[in-house]
Amino acid sequence: MTEVLRVTGMTCGGCENAVKRAVGKLAGVESVDASHAEQCVTVTFDAALVSLEAVKAKIAALGYQVQ
Repeated sequence: MTEVLRVTGMTCGGCENAVKRAVGKLAGVESVDASHAEQCVTVTFDAALVSLEAVKAKIAALGYQVQ
């Protein structure tokens, strides 16, 4: 399953990398791409192993707002 999330608060490549690292560590996440310019995070994951809510919570825990 692939979801595109609107994420605000990312301002640079460092923010993108922080999101990629944190979300990528979740079991079941296959790939993560983040763009501060487009204010989005695209995540591909196995819904049997991790929920979309868990992905959103991980991003929010970093201080970004998930729409």
